Amino acid sequence: MTNRKNKLKSDFTNLIHGSAENQSSSKDAAKSYLESQGLDTGKLLKGGLQRIRQMQMMANAKRTQQEQAAAEAVKQQAEVWVDQLLGDMNFSLPELIKEEQLSMSFRNVESLSKEDIRNLLIKHYTLKFMNKQNGGNK
Repeated sequence: MTNRKNKLKSDFTNLIHGSAENQSSSKDAAKSYLESQGLDTGKLLKGGLQRIRQMQMMANAKRTQQEQAAAEAVKQQAEVWVDQLLGDMNFSLPELIKEEQLSMSFRNVESLSKEDIRNLLIKHYTLKFMNKQNGGNK
């Protein structure tokens, strides 16, 4: 009995496959077949393309969300690093600028507030850690 069921399934599959192959052997034949079945191929194509674009947008949004979450984690790591650095009694911004080879566009670095220095260093170390994480050399 099992052999007979397998034979029937195989025959059915071959019938469907053969029919589909005949109907879709070319783009024009497939389009004609679908239209003969009462389907609006233009509407199907438009709907399919919209669905593909929607799926691409969702994938891009998810990737952006993941990148933002990763960046936030790196920023938190940079904040901890900067807070430890600023808490060090021997901290010197001019020495750090030379050591890290930072290019600053401020004429009087000494006139920056502690919060300004903290924010600048957090941005610097966030970028540095992200580059290091992504295999960069910066």
